[in-house]
Amino acid sequence: MFCELRNVRVMNISSQSRQVAISVRDLIVDYKQLRAVNNISFDAKAGEVTVVIGPNGAGKTSTMEVCSGVRAATSGKVSVLGLDPKKDRSKINQQIGVMLQDGGVYPSARVFEIAQHYCNLYDNRATANELLDAVDLTRQKKTSWRKLSGGEKQRLSLALALAAKPRIAFLDEPTSGVDIFGRDLIRRIVRQLASDGCAVIMATHELDEAQRVADHVLMFHNGSLVANAPLTELLNSAGEHKTLEDIFRSLANNSPVSNSRESQ
Repeated sequence: MFCELRNVRVMNISSQSRQVAISVRDLIVDYKQLRAVNNISFDAKAGEVTVVIGPNGAGKTSTMEVCSGVRAATSGKVSVLGLDPKKDRSKINQQIGVMLQDGGVYPSARVFEIAQHYCNLYDNRATANELLDAVDLTRQKKTSWRKLSGGEKQRLSLALALAAKPRIAFLDEPTSGVDIFGRDLIRRIVRQLASDGCAVIMATHELDEAQRVADHVLMFHNGSLVANAPLTELLNSAGEHKTLEDIFRSLANNSPVSNSRESQ
């Protein structure tokens, strides 16, 4: 069932054709008096790129942290590859890749050394040379992290997330600060991961970027999901020439949370 945009509360359309890699049901995440994630449910499937979009403070990062085992949920049920991401974190860590925005890399470490270290962590499922070649950083292998450009750091962070040859990849703003050619490369990697059966969970503020790579879209607003739908159905429902930005603005402006705040 699909609702018109002006009446929608949560678009929730899912295909059963692919295996569910992440199942989230009734997730709540509180920080003292703040409710960061408010009773959301969704599935992310193997072989698909699930793009998570929404403004700062919308609940995207908190949700991804719970799914990757970094943060405990206040309540709700989360299953990752059939496991509990908090209780079974050591098992899940060997099957997922996580790309953080800040990289978390020692500044003086050299590119090849960093990649080699990550490969060793995962019993050399990938080699450092393979990773650097995939993100076009072979020529920078002797360069230290601090001397890389912003776009090069992003590409290296992506490479490190691939060291495990993951079944699930959590990518936080992978194209932020990356030039046009680097974006093309990252899009190809993301789509190839999905083609290989990986479940890709990609958070981004760049809605044009999301529209280029997404199979499925999760739209967050004020801690709630206002859309949970395949990209094609989301676009088709909105009418000709509508973009994800148009759709998000419409849904956010008509969400119960937004309406209640405007009335206060």
